[in-house]
Amino acid sequence: MFKDTDILTGGAVLDYAAHKLIATDGRVLPTGFHDWDRACDDTGQLGLGDWWYIIVGGASNSGKTHLLRHLARQAADHGYTPAIITMEVSAHGLQRRYYSDITSFGYYDLLPSNFADKGIEKVEKLRDEVVEYAQGIPLPKRIIVAEAEGRPSINQILDKAYQLRDEEGITHLFVDHAQLIKSGNMDIAQAAEELSENMRIFAHQSSVCTVMASQLNRGASAQRDRRPIMHDLWGGTAMESNANQVILLDHSRNEKDPMNLHLLRTYLLLDKNREGPAKIEIPVEIDFRSGEWRQAMPDEAEDWP
Repeated sequence: MFKDTDILTGGAVLDYAAHKLIATDGRVLPTGFHDWDRACDDTGQLGLGDWWYIIVGGASNSGKTHLLRHLARQAADHGYTPAIITMEVSAHGLQRRYYSDITSFGYYDLLPSNFADKGIEKVEKLRDEVVEYAQGIPLPKRIIVAEAEGRPSINQILDKAYQLRDEEGITHLFVDHAQLIKSGNMDIAQAAEELSENMRIFAHQSSVCTVMASQLNRGASAQRDRRPIMHDLWGGTAMESNANQVILLDHSRNEKDPMNLHLLRTYLLLDKNREGPAKIEIPVEIDFRSGEWRQAMPDEAEDWP
């Protein structure tokens, strides 16, 4: 389906001004990383636009799911309605992570052995703290998790995405991850490429900012001393060409804090950006104890790899 516009008419100018010059995008998502937001020219350097399709690429166990989880919480904290379609981490696994992030319970506190004594009281305390967060000031919060049973097909993921849009009113969709779909007659790379194309269409048509995690191909994943590039995504060239932005986790520069092993330092690489400058390196620190991500200050990153 196409929509034709004669862009050299007065009406077209006024329509463009109403959508792009005078009106502001009410669903800009701040990423939590100053340099990433500053690279988003189309939203006034405030964050991700409501119709964008973004790929988060990385090697196995490089932090893709953690980054998607961070962005989904950013959406919830700003009063939006995010949904996570998960094909890898279970809903209960995501609950444990989020509950340890937003309550006084640590990640390792949420083990059955720690609830043997005064279990009912602890469960009630956990419930109350989660509900307090959800009903918090200034806006109520929701995070919807759609857990796939087995390996879903492309059509099943698309059907779920539209259902979440129509029935739950989601504003942001996070898909984890592209290579875990049922490929049918296609190989995994072809299927991931096809899913990517459909996610782009969904985001653009629905004005639902969509972020999908993608593995790197086997060669790039194995080269732990080489910085990844967007052409390393496991799929065809349409993987990177579909996306408004491609951001990569640099597995070649991971470094744990020797004094605090729960802190990991690495870089986010904004390798493609249709909405502003690209080839930007963002030094970040991940606190696996609290689930917090933050951009390092310039003087901090001077001694990083």
